[in-house]
Amino acid sequence: MKFRACLAIAVIAIACVSRASAQPATKPAAEEAIHVTVLPGARQTFAGFGAGVSNFNSYYTKLPKAAREELARLIWRDLKFKTLRLWMQTNEYAPQPGMHDLKIFKETYIDSGVIADAKKFGCTTLLLAPDSLPDSMKEKHDDGTLWLKASETANYAKLLADCIQQLKVDYGVTINATGIQNEASDMDRFAPELMADVVAKLRADLDGRGLKDVKIIATENSSASREIFCVEVDALKANPLAWKGLAGIASHSYNMAATEEVAQRIAGPKGENTKEYWMTEAADGGNEVPGDIFRAISMPARFLNDMNHRVTHWIHFQAYENVRPDDIGCCILTFKNDPPKITPFLKYQSYLQLTNTFDVGAVFRHSQSSLEGEMTWTYGPKPRVIVAAAKNPDGTWAIGITNFTADSFKKVYSDTDEKWNVEQGGFTPARTFNVTIEVAELKNAGPVKFAVRQTNAKVANAAGQSLVMKNGLLTLPMASMELITLRSAPLR
Repeated sequence: MKFRACLAIAVIAIACVSRASAQPATKPAAEEAIHVTVLPGARQTFAGFGAGVSNFNSYYTKLPKAAREELARLIWRDLKFKTLRLWMQTNEYAPQPGMHDLKIFKETYIDSGVIADAKKFGCTTLLLAPDSLPDSMKEKHDDGTLWLKASETANYAKLLADCIQQLKVDYGVTINATGIQNEASDMDRFAPELMADVVAKLRADLDGRGLKDVKIIATENSSASREIFCVEVDALKANPLAWKGLAGIASHSYNMAATEEVAQRIAGPKGENTKEYWMTEAADGGNEVPGDIFRAISMPARFLNDMNHRVTHWIHFQAYENVRPDDIGCCILTFKNDPPKITPFLKYQSYLQLTNTFDVGAVFRHSQSSLEGEMTWTYGPKPRVIVAAAKNPDGTWAIGITNFTADSFKKVYSDTDEKWNVEQGGFTPARTFNVTIEVAELKNAGPVKFAVRQTNAKVANAAGQSLVMKNGLLTLPMASMELITLRSAPLR
């Protein structure tokens, strides 16, 4: 999302359903059998989760130190998130040509302790999120939209390099990766070939300053659409200097998350993953209260989708924000300042479940379903069941499954989203599925015991009865609106 302009826009506005009890859910009889095949062979290596932080209104800054550190512990230590995404408004940094002012960024992230607190509790990667073009660098097209001028690509690349170097030299803040412009097909737009030109020029500028370790990602489109994002990726590939200088492509997971079509575009000639794939923003909009099962399953469903399509870095839109009456659903935690109070949403437990299943360094495989093939979360009907599987660095196998079906979609979605639901068939009625997972690489491993955890309308990240995979096959029931994760004992 364009942060300031679109924070209040709910891409998928989901209402709340409270958990009923702390007892394991009673599963109804299975209605349909699904067979999911986990194909042999390594794909991408998972670099971990992350989250963005805004702090534009300084609410985090105003918290007592103990409350700030509790927020940081909950995200960076307990959830084991690794990447912190930092917003840099380029129009504020360069309000006039040649003028560079880091005052607002410094107050927001450095003086406030946001960066220091995150690093203290385990954050390892700082990702810069440039947004909002300076007026001097954009022009209005006939349809009223604003675009980067072709004559300004070198100046814009220099602006970003100046900012990254200034942060390091003046404030000791090392940016590990940077985008080019957040959702550059939305408000302040970049023609695909100009995006590629900026990437090439920025890579040369950073390298010339001794900043070769700073990764560049692009294009951070709001969706992995064929019509726009694939065109942007193709433009990057068509520019040899841009493609060589690019560490990874980047998109967002809202209504249209990662697809296999995009995944194939970044695979090398022998099938290896030659570029990273950063998913730099995922969230649901609208208001939220604790216990919202729809968001608690929606986020893991998109994560599993993206992991099945070569994503390497997965970043939630906002880690935390002060309580406000609209669009707090974009956050994992919310807090009040007076008196200080932190409230986790149910999706926090979903993230705990995922981060304790899939370790940093996990190597994902490619999974395909007898029900919905690639299980792709994209425009129109959402996959009913999504599965992703990986092998962790310690030799354990990790599997995640979601069932994103419900009878109550029409009751809990807003009028606008209900209309979208009816016209596009975006959501499906509740079903229970009997899911058989076949892991080809475990066919000859003998019995493999898996620890089970589940989140649904009645339990949050609760231990379930362990399951045993035999001859590479394991079957389990999946109730509607449920996340189940499996982790094996170490296998060598």
